[in-house]
Amino acid sequence: MEKIIGIIQNKPPLYALAGLIYILVSGLIKWQFNPPPDALLFVMGGVLGVYFLDVAEVFFRLSPSPFRTIIFVASFAIVSFFVVTSSVSVLARGLVLTLHLMIMLLQISEWRAVGNLNSWYRDIAAPVSPGIQKNILIFFGILFTVETYLFLR
Repeated sequence: MEKIIGIIQNKPPLYALAGLIYILVSGLIKWQFNPPPDALLFVMGGVLGVYFLDVAEVFFRLSPSPFRTIIFVASFAIVSFFVVTSSVSVLARGLVLTLHLMIMLLQISEWRAVGNLNSWYRDIAAPVSPGIQKNILIFFGILFTVETYLFLR
């Protein structure tokens, strides 16, 4: 229980707030202020998505985290698109959408702090220029926007 409390306390408040606002706003738009009982599963999946990476990294003692690599990001992009477009589980959709948002926030935060995402590209043999890193981050953001749109329709 101490680990879970530590995870919740260590999550930057802005990230948690962004995730919760995203869950609530997208849910309200999706169900037009008349949520079905399934909406609670969407919220639960969303909350899980906010803390999923943190929980996995702490419980499995992952350092450096394999989730903070471009290989994971690319794989996750494929899986998240599949889940949003093909799954009937609103819990799964909530999880992947907020997890997608959390990954983007981590990358944006690192970009703002150091001007590149080199730590995310550590498993790539050749160096990747900051310009290409930025374009990939923008693509990831566009994909997130498309997935959100597909969920909302």
